[in-house]
Amino acid sequence: MLTITVTVEEMRNMVRISHDKLDEELEMLKEAYLTDLSMGGVKTIPADDMLSLAVLRLYLRWQMNYNGEADRYQQAYNAAKIAMSLASEYTREEVSP
Repeated sequence: MLTITVTVEEMRNMVRISHDKLDEELEMLKEAYLTDLSMGGVKTIPADDMLSLAVLRLYLRWQMNYNGEADRYQQAYNAAKIAMSLASEYTREEVSP
């Protein structure tokens, strides 16, 4: 199962909201993001990986129709997801200690 280390506060910042009323939805969207990446062939996310955080930001902005530009964020997200699914650092199986 894929995991990513990101706080709800960081996700709020990604979509520029300051209240906590959407925290549960943000958590659900994070899980949907990880599932979508997994279905696309991503098997691991390296620790402290900035690309995966940037792609999460695109995913959140797409799903929340940020500034009414969902289509733009969806296209950017899909392109980044494809790139991740082709890169060896994301497609190697995680090795358990």
